[in-house]
Amino acid sequence: MTKLEKIINYIIYSFRDEPLKLGKLKLAKILWFSDRAFMYKYSETLTGLEYIKMQYGPLPKKYDKILKSLENDRVIHSYQSNAYGDDDKKQICFHSLIEPNMNDFNAKEIQIIDEVMARLKDERAVDLSKQTHDKLWESVNIGEIMPIEAVFWNDIEPVNEEDIKWAKAVLKTKGFYAD
Repeated sequence: MTKLEKIINYIIYSFRDEPLKLGKLKLAKILWFSDRAFMYKYSETLTGLEYIKMQYGPLPKKYDKILKSLENDRVIHSYQSNAYGDDDKKQICFHSLIEPNMNDFNAKEIQIIDEVMARLKDERAVDLSKQTHDKLWESVNIGEIMPIEAVFWNDIEPVNEEDIKWAKAVLKTKGFYAD
């Protein structure tokens, strides 16, 4: 199993007591938010996934193929559920068939994934999708790659007059700026 497949299995396994709380869309959002948190904290990706912009937010590239491979390898089982009692709102849910080997992960990986799952476990997938519609999502077209490195965009603040004065003063003391 690849690292990514182990991570997906770990997430699915973590929802074993409440499998209806983890549908296919929510799993994608947990992967997205875990990758973002890991990138922000450690400046590297957790899963190695590329994400593409879709109507309901970022979706891992080749997501269906990855999940199908896990199912074919008998790591997970997927099934349709109408957990909400509405046949129009069926979701694909999962069961893990293999207990994850915790030795496959380091502490910082588990910490990030567990923090994200704890924060999102009671959220509805549709609400998580709305949370992903940020500056990055709005800046790309449907089907285009959403670079995970863009997590740092949220730290960029607009420049104000005070910032400009400070920069000019610093440049002046270094001999690079004259009025």
